[in-house]
Amino acid sequence: MLNKMQKMRLQLVALIAIFSFGKLVAQPQMSGVALPPQYADGIVAVVGEQIILYSDFETEKVQLARGQALPDSQQMYCYVLEQLIIRKLLLSQAELDSLPLEDDRVESEIDNRIRNFQRQAGSIQELERYLGKTIPEFKDEIRPKMREQLLSQQMESIITGAARVSPQEVQTYYKEIDEDSLPVIPTEVEVAQLLIELPISKISEDFAQDQLLELKRRIQKGESFEKLARAYSMDPGSKTTGGMLPEFGRGDMVGAFERMAFKLKEDSVSEVFKTEFGYHIMKLKKRKGERILAAHILIRPENTSEDYNKASKKADSIYQMLQTKELDWCAAVKQYSSEKLGNRGYCGFLVDQNTGLQKNLFEGLPSDIKQVIDKLKEGEISAPDITTTPDGRSLYRILYLQKFVAPHRANLIQDYSRIQMEAESRKKQKALDAWVTKFREKTFIRVMPRGIECDNIARWNHD
Repeated sequence: MLNKMQKMRLQLVALIAIFSFGKLVAQPQMSGVALPPQYADGIVAVVGEQIILYSDFETEKVQLARGQALPDSQQMYCYVLEQLIIRKLLLSQAELDSLPLEDDRVESEIDNRIRNFQRQAGSIQELERYLGKTIPEFKDEIRPKMREQLLSQQMESIITGAARVSPQEVQTYYKEIDEDSLPVIPTEVEVAQLLIELPISKISEDFAQDQLLELKRRIQKGESFEKLARAYSMDPGSKTTGGMLPEFGRGDMVGAFERMAFKLKEDSVSEVFKTEFGYHIMKLKKRKGERILAAHILIRPENTSEDYNKASKKADSIYQMLQTKELDWCAAVKQYSSEKLGNRGYCGFLVDQNTGLQKNLFEGLPSDIKQVIDKLKEGEISAPDITTTPDGRSLYRILYLQKFVAPHRANLIQDYSRIQMEAESRKKQKALDAWVTKFREKTFIRVMPRGIECDNIARWNHD
């Protein structure tokens, strides 16, 4: 069994491989289809003015796997190669159509990936050690491929954007599925939360500001900003890196933080300022046009026992009004739940991040939520309890179990939204297939599979 650290490293390797584009060293040893060493990074296809390298195939395979084992087979090789050809065809057409793509969007996507990588690695220094290069060097390396990927996605969205399904089409799609092939849907729940933030006393606010003022005085006297950040900052994401944040631009940070960053001169330290996360001082490391490299120290005001007492009384009062039906659930959420964390616009309901649906797989929920709702019946509300946010802040939470759906075979009554998504996905695929059939005839394509026989690849070759 893999321990937690080994799993984290494997996930990080897979994530980085997805965006290392052709820099993988090892050649795959696939049963019956291993290529000679001289072809480890040779050209396997030309699509218009685009080329596909064998290392592109390896990267695509890692992306498909996402940490799971894939069968090393000729069938898998052929499938992956065809997907790469289609992607290059999309890219070729996007360039012919001169699709617009802002540089800021490319940079934003790269920064998002790097933040994910950093969270897996634990720190920027550890990430750079895995990469074997600095973050700016890594960004320069992957920027062209990120642009290609976004352009391909944009072209595909244009092609499939009009593919919507009517209720009749959903029913037709469902009827075409053999009954024995219908999937069994695991336990699902519709659950909402009402989150009550703890108030912050003026004493705590003043104390946090005074701490940062003292740290700034120490920095002005010559102490290291990075050393003090490691010792005192309450930001778990940057504390271990001496307060260093991934490079960011406009729109990437909360307003107050961003405004301060663009005011500072290089190597200067800001005044104490406040955001929704607490109080900060910031040091501007470097500014490149509209891109910022900065470090910060965060001090969050700590809650006192009186703050906990006030929040507890408020939570108990809300709970009693819900129990006596003085307030309905949605009204209570809109009136009392946290604006930043409570998903007030959707009555506090948790949304499945994969499907966007209000139904969540029970096993996919956080363990602390599962423990509470496992004891509830449909329509019941939990007593208030204390929970913590990802950044360590305490708040009170009340949970509402609206619906519990036992494991069942997929059907139109209980699973209409999921079936609708599948039907729409199939329609989009048909639209894409039709476009590919039409446009591949207009594009020079030459595939060199290096002795691998692929029935689905042979049709692509033409002059």
